[in-house]
Amino acid sequence: MRLFYTKPASMWEETLPIGNGKLGAMIWGGVLKERLGLNEDTLWSGYYRDKNNHNAAKYLDKAREMILKGEYEQAEKLIEKKMLGEYNESYLPLGDLCIDFNHTDNISDYERILDIENSIATVSYKSEGNTYKREYFASYPAKAIFMKINCDNPVLDLLLSFDSQLQHSAEYKEQGVKIKGRCPEHVDPNYVNVNPNPIIQGDRGMEFEAEIKIFACDGTIIKKDNGLHITGASTVILAFSAVNVPKYDLTMTYDAIKEEHIKDYRAIYDKVELYLGEQSDLPTDERLENLRKGHMDKGLYALYFQYGRYLLISSSRKGSLPANLQGIWNWKLRAPWSSNWTTNINAEMNYWPAQTCNLQECLDPYFEFVAKICEEGKKTAKIHYNCRGFVHHHNADYWCNTNPTGLAYGESEGAALTATWSMWPMGGAWLTSELFKHYEYNMDKEFLRDVAYPILKEAALFLLDWMFEYNGEYITCPSTSPENRFKTKDGGSSSIAISSAMDLALIREVFQNYQRTCEILDIEDELLDDISERLSKLADFKIGSKGQLLEWHEEFEECEPGHRHISHLYGLFPSELFEGNDELVEACRKSLMLRIENGGGYTGWSCAWILNVFAILGDAENAFKFLNTLLTKSTYNNLWDAHPPFQIDGNFGGTAGIANMLVQDRNGEVKILPALPAEFDTGYVKGLRIKNGKTIDISWKNGKLEDYRIY
Repeated sequence: MRLFYTKPASMWEETLPIGNGKLGAMIWGGVLKERLGLNEDTLWSGYYRDKNNHNAAKYLDKAREMILKGEYEQAEKLIEKKMLGEYNESYLPLGDLCIDFNHTDNISDYERILDIENSIATVSYKSEGNTYKREYFASYPAKAIFMKINCDNPVLDLLLSFDSQLQHSAEYKEQGVKIKGRCPEHVDPNYVNVNPNPIIQGDRGMEFEAEIKIFACDGTIIKKDNGLHITGASTVILAFSAVNVPKYDLTMTYDAIKEEHIKDYRAIYDKVELYLGEQSDLPTDERLENLRKGHMDKGLYALYFQYGRYLLISSSRKGSLPANLQGIWNWKLRAPWSSNWTTNINAEMNYWPAQTCNLQECLDPYFEFVAKICEEGKKTAKIHYNCRGFVHHHNADYWCNTNPTGLAYGESEGAALTATWSMWPMGGAWLTSELFKHYEYNMDKEFLRDVAYPILKEAALFLLDWMFEYNGEYITCPSTSPENRFKTKDGGSSSIAISSAMDLALIREVFQNYQRTCEILDIEDELLDDISERLSKLADFKIGSKGQLLEWHEEFEECEPGHRHISHLYGLFPSELFEGNDELVEACRKSLMLRIENGGGYTGWSCAWILNVFAILGDAENAFKFLNTLLTKSTYNNLWDAHPPFQIDGNFGGTAGIANMLVQDRNGEVKILPALPAEFDTGYVKGLRIKNGKTIDISWKNGKLEDYRIY
């Protein structure tokens, strides 16, 4: 399994990514100039400070009063002016390792490869009778990124230098490069353009250090003001480490470090094997282009599946932060959507393949992050809504701010339409879903007791206080359906309503998971009676005139019928809430078709979401259609997901979608090959996970199940 190219990257979205969870690099593979974009996952703008709006709670009752009167637009304006907090900070690129080579650009036999079976990238070519090769890997055990530059003759002549968009200094010594710098104390999101100075340097941003060490060199090293000049070498080995990352063992040889890296990586990667057809020898960009032209390449779908697993292993390991919107790979000072964690779909989608695709080792960062969000979210729940428990909205950053965002730096009011995405106090509820799922798949009572139970309890506490009784049933208000808007009766539009379908599904899921947790752990919890009472009177889902599941409490006309989010279908997937309820499942199917008929599924992650839903519906034809669309219309040549620009959730959603086409374990029923498309007529998969700590191998031939083994 490999990504293979016969030319260097011409844009960032063509680079080859490597990572060990904390450190990442993007490899261009240039001939005369190599460039590695370097990342460290804790490098963020800002500093810890309270971004909650301490006046927000004063306006909650007034907003609710307006909404209950049907004054949706007025309520939205009030929320935007009085109830939002400041935007999140941004994930930052550390800088670029640059290597200028002094040889002719007249080359032959160029190859740029990412071997995802061993997590090693290479670049090789011939020039003037010499063979040049570069090898790159990011070692989790060694906590460093290594690059070996080799020539079959001692003619290497190169200049090594470092550059960064951050304030920094680079000290060049014969042993390598010492880097020091400071992050900005604030960076406006790339979509906020109200301040003349969107990047504020100051002296409160985090300081950082990094090192590019010359691990080995058999040539001459000459220190220069602009870098290190190396001549007469046949081998140069560089090692990059950063910030507070532990140092690698200097007593180990390069080959030993490489061997240890491969062993560590393959212990995770090798747990799953997928065969759909032979791998082509054509370059990956040509394979993708042929697919766009309608030529079948079954092996490319298997490569895409395993590439998604590779990306999660590379961007989320114990001790790191969870994979963000770009995994760990960002090259812009004002990253797309701040390269943060968007928790109204994207952060959760990143971990959809973690259980089913046997990537449990990648989940620790997610659980640690949710625990931090829970602690910060208790403050926001109290300050913004005078509620117990914890709340989180749609965006999170390194500092774990949990407030509804919308205020630009220095502003006192949010801009118009910001409530459309920010006024969504259900992000915390969704983040908890992976906690109980982890227990279901791994049967780890210690995890359920020590990690899941305390967080689920805080989520349940907030939801108990957030909802209130109205006309004999419990409702949520204000309520939005992430990023979607509806038309109001007076010709305007709003996002603010009552009891969106997603609210109702998330509340039911959190409460039921909490009830099951207490039952499993034999806990007589004081909240259980309140939860049972609320569930018995919770507003119900509604079906509209077209047979569709209503997104809000009324059958509003959508401003954008083909909207990219399908939040109202949460009860079908990723939740199992609707499993076995034919009426609601059919209403979800109808809603999905209405979205698609109006142009839905036009961004990478949205397409991946639809793929998964069709797989859950058992609709193999449409599941494959959207998988094919994901690759042909929303995938760059390096197989990164195109939002655009690059956004990694589509990769992870696509990998999960393929797994869901092959096996599902939902609501006590294991379904084998529930959505196998005709295009995948013969193949096998080994190592997919199902619940109760079990694994499954499946083989099929001519579209029919041939054999399976559960162990």
